[in-house]
Amino acid sequence: MIKKVQYTIMLGMIGVFALILVNTNNNPVRESFTYFPPDPDVSFVSARTSLSILTQEDEDEYTLNWKSESTLSEVAYLRQDLSFLYEEGRLIDTMSSWKENTATIHQKQEFTSEDSGHYEAISYHYGEIHYPNDIIRSAQEMSYDQLYVIDSPMTPLESFKKATNEEEKEWEYILDHAMIQQSQLIFKAMVTEYKIHPEDYYIIPLTSLYRYQDKPLPGLSKNETTDVIGGLWAGLYKNYFLGIESTGGRTESPIGSTIPMILLHKQSPYLLVLFQSKSGRNIQLIQYLNEPILDS
Repeated sequence: MIKKVQYTIMLGMIGVFALILVNTNNNPVRESFTYFPPDPDVSFVSARTSLSILTQEDEDEYTLNWKSESTLSEVAYLRQDLSFLYEEGRLIDTMSSWKENTATIHQKQEFTSEDSGHYEAISYHYGEIHYPNDIIRSAQEMSYDQLYVIDSPMTPLESFKKATNEEEKEWEYILDHAMIQQSQLIFKAMVTEYKIHPEDYYIIPLTSLYRYQDKPLPGLSKNETTDVIGGLWAGLYKNYFLGIESTGGRTESPIGSTIPMILLHKQSPYLLVLFQSKSGRNIQLIQYLNEPILDS
């Protein structure tokens, strides 16, 4: 069954404190978070996501080290970092941490894997700053890293972030070719199902969104881009990270889902987010720009 969820952002909105939940790793997570207008006087002095090989357990296994860390220019009322880890275009793990009255968040996980693979991690770093008279502002940043791991019986374990020689370029092609073909098939099925005309949209994978940290999205101003990205991550947190809505009020874990594809309409003030869950359900989220929030 195809599930369609609507969510929107509203500029200058007043936030509501969210409930606290507990995930399976006993790390506190919030039910949702609200994006507030940017604070021109506050920014991230550092924001980084990193992937590296930590150890090789044996000939068949290795440990991947995944980190997300950020520091705001001042102590914030609320800090939150959210990170997604993908392998071959499928979500394999998530991290999220929120803290009050701090500037810095450090997150780290180790992930044991085997065989060759292409890993991508993208993180969203967020800070909420409170002022007198109920004025709330925010700061946000994105960071990204990738790692190609070559685990071949013919050669020692190797890894690289960007191919620099012919051998690495060949491995890069091998690892990405099948993933790209599969992603294209899934995307074609989704746009057919939803009767979408791809030529009407700017299409951006979530793992490429960090490229618009310091430049505007196509057709938008820099200020509009900042607001759209903030609203987008707030929607992904609620409708993707915390679970994908299913029938009967149940939710499906996002683990195993595809990288969300962001479709920004070239003429109308909205964007779509398309992805497929592990169970094969196609999901469409809709973000209308500059309108009041609607219920899902």
